[in-house]
Amino acid sequence: MAALSPATQNRLFFFGVGLGTCAVVGLMRHLLVYYRDAAALPPSENKPQYITQEVEDSLKLNTLDKLLDSPNYCIQETTSTIVVERALHDGSTIDIILAHITRADYETRARGVKALYTMMNNCSPATIRLINKPATYFALVKALEYCVTDYKHSDFDLEWDNWVLRDRCEQDCFLILTALAEKFGVGNIIKAGFIHRWLAKEPWGNEEKERQINFLESLRTRNQLNELLLPLIREMVGRKKLCEARLLPQDFEWDRPGPRDVRMTNGEGTAGEEEIWGDGRRRRDQSQEEQVIRRRHREAIVLNDGTRPLGREDIIERER
Repeated sequence: MAALSPATQNRLFFFGVGLGTCAVVGLMRHLLVYYRDAAALPPSENKPQYITQEVEDSLKLNTLDKLLDSPNYCIQETTSTIVVERALHDGSTIDIILAHITRADYETRARGVKALYTMMNNCSPATIRLINKPATYFALVKALEYCVTDYKHSDFDLEWDNWVLRDRCEQDCFLILTALAEKFGVGNIIKAGFIHRWLAKEPWGNEEKERQINFLESLRTRNQLNELLLPLIREMVGRKKLCEARLLPQDFEWDRPGPRDVRMTNGEGTAGEEEIWGDGRRRRDQSQEEQVIRRRHREAIVLNDGTRPLGREDIIERER
């Protein structure tokens, strides 16, 4: 076998050194990538964390006070809900708030109303029933009664709503009553004397006739008061109280439909004129007394501010 020349030996040597260097570099790179991936921390999943009832009960008042001052709005909202839930399930706290609402001092009364308004906005529909009791309605109506003399109310104006000029305490009382009426009806509001103690004292006008006209005209507008006034007048007891307060005439009769009113199918027209049946036969003759009774039974008033479709609850029939 022939010996390799020195030049060939040098070439083989450098080839081996280069090959070994590439192998070492590749191995080191593979090891570094492996250790880098092994040392990297995997991203943790943001699992939602819920506050259990045990955690809520363990929070002390000074802790809740600090959380309410947190710059995070979500923390403030959650803390407010916890405070409200505690207050709702504590009968003495509700009684203290209602006692503040009935105070003659404006500052004390305003703080009580604001506290109750905050509770209404932060409590769940299930717990709001704890506020639905006669003492709550009487306290709110008493606060409204004080508001009558707190400042001078603007006179009635059909063209614009004076809601923005009302005091904040009066607005909050009215909003709370409106929210309670939507959920539980207006029965307790009527029993608390809302009509005589506040509504009748509104500046509807100087003369009795003027007050009655302005009150009826206000029902046709879209002002904030109608959120509560329309449910009141739909109730028979509410209408009687309005008549006693002289906001409605004692002999009040609902508006009669005009001669252009829609006629009923296969029957007498809503304006009282004689109709012809579908097969061409005239309806049977009636006595004068029967015709008067039929007309009286059809007398009704429709109260709808246009914000929702017309429904059966918007049609108030005359009392018979």
